[in-house]
Amino acid sequence: MSSQERWVASRRPTPPRSLTEWLTSDDPGAQSVRRLVDRGIDELDRARAAPGPVRQSALHLLAADAWVTYACEAALESSDPDGDLLDILEEIVDA
Repeated sequence: MSSQERWVASRRPTPPRSLTEWLTSDDPGAQSVRRLVDRGIDELDRARAAPGPVRQSALHLLAADAWVTYACEAALESSDPDGDLLDILEEIVDA
């Protein structure tokens, strides 16, 4: 199990099984706030690429929401939660 899989598995409540594959990575530093925000923005871009009632787009949108939520959780565990949360907000607004 990668560090990202362990980190996601430690979240409560546990993400739905159907989203777990969208929320894992082999990148050992993937749980960093920056990496989580980047993944959320990537998934948001994928959702935007196929607008309308497309199931795959919905999964990308759900994954984007999960990544950004986890970025916020990671920010709260960081040494500078206020600064990291502000950075997340700025990144999402600019996306």
